[in-house]
Amino acid sequence: MNNEHYLIHKADYISHIDDKFQLFMMLQGLTNLVSKLPPTEKNIPAIALAKHHRNESEKMFKTWGIPRSYMLFGSEADLTELMENELIAPEDAGYYPCDDECDFCPCNCGCCCETEDEYEEDDEDNDDEYIAELIGELTTFIHSIFGDNVSVHIVVE
Repeated sequence: MNNEHYLIHKADYISHIDDKFQLFMMLQGLTNLVSKLPPTEKNIPAIALAKHHRNESEKMFKTWGIPRSYMLFGSEADLTELMENELIAPEDAGYYPCDDECDFCPCNCGCCCETEDEYEEDDEDNDDEYIAELIGELTTFIHSIFGDNVSVHIVVE
């Protein structure tokens, strides 16, 4: 993903952690039951597969970094270190809280964030500079795709 940034709600992140843990525990329970089957000619492949899946799921679970204390007690405080390692604050990604009068929000929610390059609608002198900057960025983007031999014409009615 080339270090792209995405915003995720805390409740969704915790739900994702809980789902991973629940799936891990379900697989562990199934593999435990299968491994207790009597080793007959028909059960040996299932027992071997269960042992393999148990070992692989344990390896995967260790890479997830979910603390055992969270598994036992379910306290969100136990996820602090994991969240610090995996998540980035919106401010660190270039988003800042809007003021109450903000109408320009990149995620169109109207209240949660704003980029560093805030556009001030009240300042008419900055309109031309802002549009020129946007056109320059668009031109650079188009040239990066199609090459420098492409001309960009923008008609404003």
